[in-house]
Amino acid sequence: MLTLTNGSEPLMWSVSQGGPGYRNYLGTVLAKWTGGVHPFVVWTMHSDDGDRWECEAGAYCDTIRGASEIFAQRARTQPGHWVSWFEQIEETTNMEVTSNE
Repeated sequence: MLTLTNGSEPLMWSVSQGGPGYRNYLGTVLAKWTGGVHPFVVWTMHSDDGDRWECEAGAYCDTIRGASEIFAQRARTQPGHWVSWFEQIEETTNMEVTSNE
C-alpha cells in the first residue's frame, strides 16, 4: 500500500518509473478525501522512494463513478479497474469501490 503525504486514503492508483528530469516514480491516484467538500479526488502524484507520495493537480468529485472516469482518462485504463504497476500486478482486476453515502 502506498502512503499519500496529505493523509488521504488511496483507492486506485497507477504508477510508472520517472525518467531524466522527473521524480523517481510518477502516477495517478483516486483517493477518498476528507479534507474538503467532495469525498473523492483524482490527483497526479510523485515520489522519490515509492513509499510516500506527494499529490497535486486534483480533480474533485461527488461520486466514485465520476472520479473513476477521470482516473481512467488520466491513467489510460477502464473505470473501476484497479491498476498498480508499482505492486507488480500484470493484469487489471475488476474491483468495485463504493462510498458510505
